[in-house]
Amino acid sequence: MTGNSAGNSTGNQTADRNAGRELIELMAGFWKTQAVYYAAESGLIDAVHEAGRASSTALAVRIGADADALGRLLLFLESLDVVRGDDQEGYQLTAVGELLRSGSPGSMRDHVRIYGSHFYRAWGALDHSLRTGGAAFSQVYGSDLFSYLNQHPETSLTYERAMVAGTPFFSEVGSVFDFSGAELVVDVAGGHGALLSEILRSHPGPRAVLFDAPHVIDETEGRPIATEHAHRCDRVPGDFFEGVPEGGDVYLLSRILHCFDDESCHRILTNCRRAMRPGGRLVVLERVLTRGDGSCLTQGYNMHMLVVLGGGRERDESQYRALLDKAGFTLESVSPLPLETNLLVATPK
Repeated sequence: MTGNSAGNSTGNQTADRNAGRELIELMAGFWKTQAVYYAAESGLIDAVHEAGRASSTALAVRIGADADALGRLLLFLESLDVVRGDDQEGYQLTAVGELLRSGSPGSMRDHVRIYGSHFYRAWGALDHSLRTGGAAFSQVYGSDLFSYLNQHPETSLTYERAMVAGTPFFSEVGSVFDFSGAELVVDVAGGHGALLSEILRSHPGPRAVLFDAPHVIDETEGRPIATEHAHRCDRVPGDFFEGVPEGGDVYLLSRILHCFDDESCHRILTNCRRAMRPGGRLVVLERVLTRGDGSCLTQGYNMHMLVVLGGGRERDESQYRALLDKAGFTLESVSPLPLETNLLVATPK
């Protein structure tokens, strides 16, 4: 009995120590957010890339930082696998660090910039969302996200680039859904046209319409959708709550429905249903909530939609099925894409 008691006591102490460590890691999450944000925003990542390999002292001179403070940050970033090396051999970027570099292929720098600034501050007012069910972003910035972006063009550009940076799965959409038989693809709230450009590159047949708010359409000047694909794609400004361009046989909604409550989603979906040609199809890209899948990414985004947008939310398959059914669609298939994203295909009833 004494031996078993001692064994149980040791096991409990180990479990307590592990739990304590896990809790500290959870509470220190903001250290990582702000360290990575500073590394991108300050120019540190670009300086490391340009130097190829450099000490903290040399890098501090390049970006105008305190050498000792920057040395501590680099040590922390090395532990996070953002850089590798040390002051003896110099620091250089890892594959993760390359994603933070300006202009690198697949760069996620703008993703980090908006999450580490505007979204970070909004999460600091989480209590407002939990008390009221409303957006903490509106509480902090005095207006809802989309109105704020409309009033702040530079932030709007960062936001749109961030949304593209978080979509490496765009290149796989065409392998999951065959656009080759489509005549007209309408991307509703398609941003700067990154997804539509990918579809047009890989499918030479269809024409397309990029539809979004006027200020977003204005921002597409000089982008591939307005240059490389200008002869095949019309860029149309408007409000999807009022209506969407008619005559498409494929309508795209990429990460749009999760921004809104059920009533608003119904209006968007009904407008798509009304505008669609007979026999058309609706393609929806969203994260689908599940339980027990070993990851908290979708669950975290579910909270993020509350904090940033208030009425936004991630939904499970049954909730999407009900939304689509009410708007006159039948959910035909759900296919997985990277980053826990799914491609849902629905047809008119």
